Amino acid sequence: MVSSRTSIRAYRAGFFFVVALLSAVTAFTLWTEVRTGARVDALVNEALVRARLIGRIRVDVLSLESAIEAHIRATDDAERDAADVVMEEILSDIRLASEEYTRNLPPGDKAVWERFNAACQGLADQVRAAAVFSQRREADRARRHLAERIRPLAAQLDALGESLSEENSNEARRVGGRLADMRVRNTALGAGTTLLAMLLSVLVGWQVTSLLKRQDATIQGQLEELGRHNQELDSFTRRVAHDLISPLAPLKGYLTLIRRTGAVKDAGALEMLAQCESSAVRMGELIEALLRFCRAGTRGERTVGELDTAVTTVLLEVSQTAAAQGVAVDRTLQPGVAVDCPGQLLQVTARNLLTNAVKYSAGRPDARVTVKVFTEGPDAVLEVADNGIGMGPGVLALLFQPFFRAPEVRSLPGHGLGLATTKRVVEAHGGTLTVRSEEGKGTQVVVRFAHVARLAEGSTAESAQSSPASSIRKVAS
Repeated sequence: MVSSRTSIRAYRAGFFFVVALLSAVTAFTLWTEVRTGARVDALVNEALVRARLIGRIRVDVLSLESAIEAHIRATDDAERDAADVVMEEILSDIRLASEEYTRNLPPGDKAVWERFNAACQGLADQVRAAAVFSQRREADRARRHLAERIRPLAAQLDALGESLSEENSNEARRVGGRLADMRVRNTALGAGTTLLAMLLSVLVGWQVTSLLKRQDATIQGQLEELGRHNQELDSFTRRVAHDLISPLAPLKGYLTLIRRTGAVKDAGALEMLAQCESSAVRMGELIEALLRFCRAGTRGERTVGELDTAVTTVLLEVSQTAAAQGVAVDRTLQPGVAVDCPGQLLQVTARNLLTNAVKYSAGRPDARVTVKVFTEGPDAVLEVADNGIGMGPGVLALLFQPFFRAPEVRSLPGHGLGLATTKRVVEAHGGTLTVRSEEGKGTQVVVRFAHVARLAEGSTAESAQSSPASSIRKVAS
């Protein structure tokens, strides 16, 4: 048992380890997917922002050329001032775009960006120089400066912007490739760990199954051994009961003879002889009840008996006792209710239930016992109900223990084996017995057997003619 407990604890620990491992793999995979997705989104956003900024600077450069030409063509100071304002706004926008571009700049873009930034600074200086020439009314010199200095710088800026865009795209592809590789590695790691966890779970399941099979075989062996011991115990009890009852018969006979011969004249001695005789009779009844209890748990040959016939036979015996004790008996018996149980054992069952119902109802106001036999679906049902003293939950819990008698009924005759014997008979033949009771309100006992087909039409017809239960009826005894 110690090794079994240790094995079960080890397998339980292995199972929880597998579950924890799978949970960790799932959490790690989800975390890497979320982290990779967020990094990819950030990378795409940065690439788009840089591409937008490069495009904005290139457009500003073209707009700057147009603003210089407008400054040169201006005919008065107002137009030149307006052109100066436009140029300053464009230069300011180029400066802001450059500052924004340099934030989080990838290392591969720095060399090209430095040339690009230097070209922007040179372009700004040349634009201001052309504006100075235009302010001096030196239009030709300003145009030459535009054509010789500014436009080549603008073309250089455009080419550098193209290079920056290409570098930006290449860097985004490189980072995306690294992220894809990382995702593949994480997926492979998760798949490997999951496969390991599955193998471990299969191993643990196989070991647990093997342990359960071994334990099941052990339990089956123990149950078989217990069954053998129970059979031996029943056999021993039957032998002991038989050996005990053998000397009781002559003892009762001798006591009766001594009492009847008249040899004993003393009244006290005669009373003691009567008590000895009564005790011998009671002991004999107790031993016979014990024998019935031992035999009740063993199923004999399969024999079909009619439940209604058995109940009718018992009612012929019990009705007189019930009438003498002032107990009315109502009966509702459906004819031909066949069950897989010998008629003699059905009579034992009905007798125990009916005598208990009459015994515990006697003396009550309007004492009444109701007995019913009917079929309900696949079941044949015997129901005995009374309005007697009833039982509480404590008594119901111990009701089927051999020799148990509730304290409040120990003054009444009985051995405490009737219901225990009845339950063994019913369960040995595949039936069920249930008891519902409430203290002070009565008891209802329901016995269910499997309903079987009738033996034969001829025997059934004969039984129907000879049986008092040939039709459903209600009679008050």
